Amino acid sequence: MILNAILSGGSPIEILQAIVFGAIAVLFSISVHEWAHAFVAYLMGDKSQKEYGRMTLNPLKHLNPMGMILFLLFGFGWANPVMMDSRSFKKPKLGIILTALAGAFGNFLSGFIWLFIRVLLIVAVPDGGVFFTNLDMLLQFLVLYNLSFGFFNLIPLPPLDGSKVVAELLPYKYKYKYLSIERYSMYIFLGLIIVLNRFNFISTLTMSLMSFFLNIIAAILGISII
Repeated sequence: MILNAILSGGSPIEILQAIVFGAIAVLFSISVHEWAHAFVAYLMGDKSQKEYGRMTLNPLKHLNPMGMILFLLFGFGWANPVMMDSRSFKKPKLGIILTALAGAFGNFLSGFIWLFIRVLLIVAVPDGGVFFTNLDMLLQFLVLYNLSFGFFNLIPLPPLDGSKVVAELLPYKYKYKYLSIERYSMYIFLGLIIVLNRFNFISTLTMSLMSFFLNIIAAILGISII
């Protein structure tokens, strides 16, 4: 993350690399996340996703400037959310839950794919030059940002995706009281960023999932990863 590169006393080149590679990784991560929401909503019956142009990997359709800045600095932020019309869903409750979970699933799958590519690159070119060193760094950012963004959005606080899942599982009389917390969303986001950055909760989950993925990749390729 850029903040880590700065606070750890990184050189100007390292900070520049963190900014450039981080920006690429952020744009890709939010695009995959929001596209996955829109795609599943479309499959569940919400045809408006095509009309609103959200079924695309074009980051300009999903970008939220403030969310991107925080994403670059801390490794978690937000994009412009996909607005789903649950009235169009064939099964509203199931549709809302699956659509909410789709974003994180898309990020986890994307993170796994980029990690797989990174391992293949390391195995194929163990002593790469400057180009492969920079490519490896970009792949690291793509893996870490996808996984951290997925976990961040599963936190069950409105308006994050995890809250939509919890809301659908709550009794009706508690559902809207719970969702009313969203009016304090800006304070929630800022508080979360401070707490998560202080206790490294997302980082711990991210590294654990990455370790799990590495074991799967090692088994697939028949190699040993230390």
